[in-house]
Amino acid sequence: MIRFSDVSLTYGSSATPALSGIDLTIEAGESVAVVGPSGSGKTSLLRLMNALIVPTGGRVTVNGLVTNDPSSVWDVRRLVGLIFQNPDNQLVSTTVERELAFGMENLGLVSQTIRERVEETLVRFRLQDLRDRAPHRLSGGEKQRVAIAAVLAMRPACLLLDEPTSLLDAAGRREVWRMLEELRADSSKTVVHVTQFPDEIGLSSRVLVVFEGKVVFDSTPAELFELDEELSRWSLRRPATMDIAHELRDAGYAIPEGIWTLDGLLDALAPGHGGSA
Repeated sequence: MIRFSDVSLTYGSSATPALSGIDLTIEAGESVAVVGPSGSGKTSLLRLMNALIVPTGGRVTVNGLVTNDPSSVWDVRRLVGLIFQNPDNQLVSTTVERELAFGMENLGLVSQTIRERVEETLVRFRLQDLRDRAPHRLSGGEKQRVAIAAVLAMRPACLLLDEPTSLLDAAGRREVWRMLEELRADSSKTVVHVTQFPDEIGLSSRVLVVFEGKVVFDSTPAELFELDEELSRWSLRRPATMDIAHELRDAGYAIPEGIWTLDGLLDALAPGHGGSA
């Protein structure tokens, strides 16, 4: 669905490219996490995917549409929706219900279709009780849930999320995690998720590590977490749950390998599953 062919990106007169030599393909239905240290090029990579910026070298295509072709930009953005780090940057309406309708109105959808999709979206994302609330008065997690729901109501084929939980408290992060888990289970949606949190990497089946403007790793979360020297060099770390699981194994508990989420660890410790060796 999204293809990078020898892509490079340089901002202004900078002597150092933000990205260089990017060759990768993201297929329809994939769930991909993008990680790397601050300033590595993660957000630039994401914004190239929906033509918010265009490459200075090489080519990005979305379903065959070339993103630096001005005549394709509108179609690319209909296919690829982007969620920003701060939901306040994209919430514009006076009520949640109006927010869900806003993007579809801009697409020129007929009123009946908009009404039907608004109702479906309110139910799907558990927003019925918030429909008449002003978005700016919601909690951080609720705002991000509304922002994601509003983009998905437009039915993009791909959803891009740029560190959607970085400004949220623990409760807000859990709200967004539930949505990401639901989206991962939806094979009709492609999801690309930039994150700084190790425990969010496991919400995706594929992970890209961006370091110094290059994609230096492209595989599964499990394979990434098996690395040692590379994680240190890339300024990444394993989820704390993995370290706890390792210590529990050393203490004699029968904890399976490959657990990196708190829910997985609790399941392994539950009666009938875990316990002393």
